[in-house]
Amino acid sequence: MESGYKYERSPKLTELLELLKKISVSDKIMFGQQNAGHIGVTIKETDGTESDCWNLCKKHPAVVGIDTLSFLGYEGKMNDLIKIVKNLHRQGCIISLSSHMPNFILGGEEFYDYSPNYTEGDCGRRIMEGGDLNAKYLRFLDMIADFAERCVDLEGDPIPMIFRPFHEDNGNWFWWGKEYLSDEDYIALFRYTVDYLMYVKGVKSFAICYSPNGPVTSGMDYLERYPGDDIVDIMGLDYYNDHPHFGDGYFRKLQSSLDAIAQCAKLHDKIVALTETGYRALETADGYFEGFAPSGNSNTTWFSDMLNAITGCDGGKLCAYMLIWANFSDTQFWLPYEKDGFRHELCDDFVSFADSANVIMAPVFDFEEVV
Repeated sequence: MESGYKYERSPKLTELLELLKKISVSDKIMFGQQNAGHIGVTIKETDGTESDCWNLCKKHPAVVGIDTLSFLGYEGKMNDLIKIVKNLHRQGCIISLSSHMPNFILGGEEFYDYSPNYTEGDCGRRIMEGGDLNAKYLRFLDMIADFAERCVDLEGDPIPMIFRPFHEDNGNWFWWGKEYLSDEDYIALFRYTVDYLMYVKGVKSFAICYSPNGPVTSGMDYLERYPGDDIVDIMGLDYYNDHPHFGDGYFRKLQSSLDAIAQCAKLHDKIVALTETGYRALETADGYFEGFAPSGNSNTTWFSDMLNAITGCDGGKLCAYMLIWANFSDTQFWLPYEKDGFRHELCDDFVSFADSANVIMAPVFDFEEVV
């Protein structure tokens, strides 16, 4: 893992990477969920001590995702998020920080409003060094560095995290997507961002993850916009099971995608992860659902099927973790839940999944137990 790597790492980040590597060569995979420690359908405490996952199976996710949106007042606030990260870390959860960045052409010098799907204005080139939005972008990166510095454990050491910027870059729904930034410009922006955080700001607690959208057809396809071995630690993939009732062979495509990425990971000495996934019902007879439908889902053994798919292919066996998206409401959720007499039809399947000998839940920092 050290070969060619260009940044100084904290000792605890090195330990985290060693743990991920151990898990990736075991027959186990860690389960993760976005925003699990502070957003949910059943939780009362939003400080990182409770989760919908815990309330269902008495286990927290091994990996918990958070996002820079919380720096801007969406999905939380900066000071609250720091407390959440500390509590999650104390409970043995690994933190993954994604970044749904705003489009920096909007508003004034200090304006960072959330702007989903706003792709206009050539943002990706204008925030680079020499561009008219560079200073504004660097102030945004300063917030990320400040967050990393303030997230410390009980010994005062920086809490290691997986940092996952510019995800799903081969799509067209973010301003850093393939339609708006050439491969060369994307790679330059990714490297510039990580260099600024690591070299200029001195962040030593970030493992860097590259995560395009799936499916991918080959290693060549996956590496088209790859930022480089010297800065990337984790080769990730975002791939959702959209319209599962259509039966489009999702699990087969997932396996072939993971196999292709695993071949790359072996050649480049990197860790593999399924960085975003989930059952996304979308249009159904009962309405539109981002995540599970409240009832009538076409696959009520989705978690078991996912585990079988992952453990049933070479690429999946090398996956260190999988992460599903957040439980925002009782009509937008990715993890089944039980509340006020209602028990979702996938609860039993998830509990069985979480209890599997092949699935790692929190706490995950005992190296000997997980392998």
